[in-house]
Amino acid sequence: MTAVEGRTSPRVWREGAQDVRDLADLSRTGIAYNLAYLAAAWTVAFGAIALVAVHPSWVTFVVAFVLVAARQQALLNVEHECVHGNFLKRKRWDDVVAVALCASPVGSPYHAAKARHLAHHRLLATDDDPDAELHRGDDKATRLGVLRHFALGVLGGYALMVLVSKSDSLVDTTVRRRDRRNLVVSQLALLAILWALFGWWAYPFLWLAPLVTLTAGAHLLRNFCEHALVGDEQGTHPHRLISIRSNRMERFVVAPFNMNYHAEHHLFPWIPARRLPEVQHRLASRPDAPARLFRGSYVGALVRYARSLP
Repeated sequence: MTAVEGRTSPRVWREGAQDVRDLADLSRTGIAYNLAYLAAAWTVAFGAIALVAVHPSWVTFVVAFVLVAARQQALLNVEHECVHGNFLKRKRWDDVVAVALCASPVGSPYHAAKARHLAHHRLLATDDDPDAELHRGDDKATRLGVLRHFALGVLGGYALMVLVSKSDSLVDTTVRRRDRRNLVVSQLALLAILWALFGWWAYPFLWLAPLVTLTAGAHLLRNFCEHALVGDEQGTHPHRLISIRSNRMERFVVAPFNMNYHAEHHLFPWIPARRLPEVQHRLASRPDAPARLFRGSYVGALVRYARSLP
């Protein structure tokens, strides 16, 4: 289920890793791909809601619920690309796209989230990592604790944590107010658009409900499985460089936009997501690469973690 490669410190090794530098170039093709991916995410989400409007039934509702949640997760991952300046050529436009079309529509306070995520990269595998509470702690030391962690998340707890985040302390008051204004404006705009196109029910039942339940749960699952360690893994993988091989369904719902290439992203955060598979391929021939842990699937990793607990 797992594989270990290399023992070199990631920071020291990365400085000499010139054989992947060419993958950092954001070409016109790459930008076109990114924009097409973003457009497709919105198209699928609205198309799923339209399906329910045209053919209302519990089957189409369930299908639409999952599709909308999966594409909301895709929007969160496009936001992630924008945070790292990997979506468009200019970071200013990355921020504009992220706020207007990714973060605010899915309830993410972009500038606070950006500060938190960049701090996570700097402080990964340390006690100061702002995301540490999502994958370790006494509350996750038992099966009941892990169950409670995920149950609370899909019942709105994670959404509340994002809105009242300790990462707010990483940005000033003006930025926090701007984030909250953007969230309110975006949600009101979605309410108006969905109501006008499909009816009053579309926003609460097929945008907001998937967002605070399945989307939040998928985000928690991805974050947990890409960072949590069990047993002797804590000794062999202290840098928490973990990638998930996953399957098509998981990659669609939990880790779209190549987010399952987590170790490769942490090693080279300036390389666009669409090129991370090539990074993994090249690192496979480097015996001196930092230790990476490979897991078969997100669900499998969570089950294995739970089984290791009392």
